[in-house]
Amino acid sequence: MIKKARKAVEKEEQELRDHPGDMFTPPNIFENGVGHFWGIHETRAYMRARYHMVDVLLHVLGAPGGKIDAVQEALDHLLDMLRLCRGDNMGVRDVVPHLYIRLNRDQEAYDFVKWYATTGSESKYDWGDMDQPYLDIRDADVLEEPLETWSNGKYLSLGHVAAVTLIKVRILLDLQSAQNTTRALNGTIPPEIVGLIRNELIGSAVASRPDILMGSTEHLSKLIKKVKDQIVKLYRSVNEYNPHFWRLMLSSPVSAASQRPGMYSHETKEEACLMIGYCLASWVETPGAFQLMKDLSQTV
Repeated sequence: MIKKARKAVEKEEQELRDHPGDMFTPPNIFENGVGHFWGIHETRAYMRARYHMVDVLLHVLGAPGGKIDAVQEALDHLLDMLRLCRGDNMGVRDVVPHLYIRLNRDQEAYDFVKWYATTGSESKYDWGDMDQPYLDIRDADVLEEPLETWSNGKYLSLGHVAAVTLIKVRILLDLQSAQNTTRALNGTIPPEIVGLIRNELIGSAVASRPDILMGSTEHLSKLIKKVKDQIVKLYRSVNEYNPHFWRLMLSSPVSAASQRPGMYSHETKEEACLMIGYCLASWVETPGAFQLMKDLSQTV
């Protein structure tokens, strides 16, 4: 399947490269049409074929617990598709953050979704102007309060808010692990050894913030409460926007993901199923994430 999908992409790419150009299609389209793919009709078959290849790659080799190289390749393809088609008519931006998370690149996932929630949401942003800033947020504060556009419970990017929620969940799990390790080992071995052990138990987002782990257990307790409150806020927002999402995600996520609807409307079961399909692997590959959300859902 993968070999066949790759050949289809190669065929479509070669046809585009061989295209001499006309009044609707510029010559040397991979140089002269960057950012405007899909809007140029001749590129659509290529973009569909490339997305199909990503889909096959993830399902055959990059399923939950699958080959990390396949996840990386899929991410590389999707990011390049966004470069070629900044307006993202195919909606591949909903898949990207979950692949970043699977690669333990939580900070990049957060920067990605925050750009779309800020600059990418501005009404005056010109998607056709390639000189406009694009995906240029770096090292945003993953501990900050959820943005209004994520937490207002109204129209929101469900796939992106699911990613932000998981990033917060992963941070919370790391903080709890660090706190438990400190409490269990404090006074039994040198503090620097405790620090080394804690560093082995945490993910990239917390590891990049050494100030967090240098604090006392009381400081960690306050931070744990802060992040947990943020997760509750995001959970409620998603539930208000689309009550199907958490109901399906916490009861029958595999069945929901297998639905793979070809189209959807906002706030529908179809939207929930599609987004669960995009994000399920990242949740499955985060031990403790589902249980944490199930426990939380019983208290909200």
